[in-house]
Amino acid sequence: MWEEEEAAGEAGMLRWLITYADLITLLLAFFIILYAISRTEQIKFSQLSAALAQKFDSNSIVGQSPGPSIVTGQSGTHTLALSNVTEQKSLSHLEEALKRAIAQAGLAKKVTVATNLRGVEVSINAALLFAPGSALVNPSAVALLMKLGTALKAVPNDIEVSGYTDSTPIHSKLFPSNWQLSAMRAANVVYILAKVPGIDAARMSIAGFSRYHPVASNATSTGRRLNRRVNILVLRHTVAVVAIGNGP
Repeated sequence: MWEEEEAAGEAGMLRWLITYADLITLLLAFFIILYAISRTEQIKFSQLSAALAQKFDSNSIVGQSPGPSIVTGQSGTHTLALSNVTEQKSLSHLEEALKRAIAQAGLAKKVTVATNLRGVEVSINAALLFAPGSALVNPSAVALLMKLGTALKAVPNDIEVSGYTDSTPIHSKLFPSNWQLSAMRAANVVYILAKVPGIDAARMSIAGFSRYHPVASNATSTGRRLNRRVNILVLRHTVAVVAIGNGP
């Protein structure tokens, strides 16, 4: 009888341990989900703050206006908003400097500069940089890239250079597909930008998008010409942390 009671006691203890282990596992999963949600919301808040700063071009922004913050219980949010405002001013000055350099070169119709949620983006028509089917940068375009690099070194943000082609297939000895062509074009632009005195090459990365992500229809020659391009994107810090993984 005593042995039966002891066995029953041990069985009860095991059931209790199993229930406890399940509870601990559920709590761990719960806190992991909370952390993931808070991380996502922080990035969204940063992008929202930057967008508002650009729109109003003032210091009156979420987390910085007089009175209590509308976001409470989050340490560092106020500092984050201040940092985003400072970065936005820096990027706005960069955008103006890039536009001046392009206008001085007389290339305003072939090179565009715009600000979006990811950062400041320079889009250069491929005809200005390369011969058809080639990734070698035209000697006449080197001076423009050097001028752009001189403006880019004024900010510490990471830079992503992306190459794009049209939908016309390519099967050359050097480039078996548009993937290789778009990536090599981006790489050669980075190679020139890295030669600008004072610019940190560690800030730069490349991407090749082939014929994908067109900005116009590939059904017309005009659309295909617009789709062949190289974009130089100066990334906002919060975007770079997610896209590249460069932390503080």
